[in-house]
Amino acid sequence: MYLLLFLGTSALLLVIGLYGLIVRREMLRMIIALEIMFHSGNLNLIAFALSNGLIDAIGESSVIVLISIEACTLAVMMAVMLNLYRVYGSLDISKLKRLRW
Repeated sequence: MYLLLFLGTSALLLVIGLYGLIVRREMLRMIIALEIMFHSGNLNLIAFALSNGLIDAIGESSVIVLISIEACTLAVMMAVMLNLYRVYGSLDISKLKRLRW
């Protein structure tokens, strides 16, 4: 019962993150959409760790490791975003065409 609820919520978060990533062109909103997608994966792992009714330590420890990795990638993404804003004065992806080869 709870497995279907967790998986449905995880799928909904994934769809919301994909929508935000595809539709939005501002870099901060794209980073937020990526974080929503990361949390969807974490919720999915927790759902499968709790699926048999017992607490699975491997599943929970892997989610803790993934949360720390997500925090590091978020810090790098925010640093890149801050530097792009300082150099180009905009966070709109379509205006940053000069970054291509």
